[in-house]
Amino acid sequence: METLQEDIVRLIKEHYSSDWEVDIFKDHIIINLRDKREDYRPAYQQVKQEITKCIRQHFPEREAELLFEVRTGSWNFSFKLGKTMTTVT
Repeated sequence: METLQEDIVRLIKEHYSSDWEVDIFKDHIIINLRDKREDYRPAYQQVKQEITKCIRQHFPEREAELLFEVRTGSWNFSFKLGKTMTTVT
């Protein structure tokens, strides 16, 4: 799991380094937004959509769940991307 998390952090930093600070804390990938907005919900939804799209594109099959925490100022939200299941035929 640690290798997958490190690969994902590296990927996110390559694509979003100017907008987000990304790190790992225990089993969470932490995304700190540099832009402190009053209305945090659209910012959270945008981050969630972009991260989900990026992960599905680069890591379509995962054997581990991924936990993300999006933070800015005094608020934070979390979301999880479940592991993918592959069928053996």
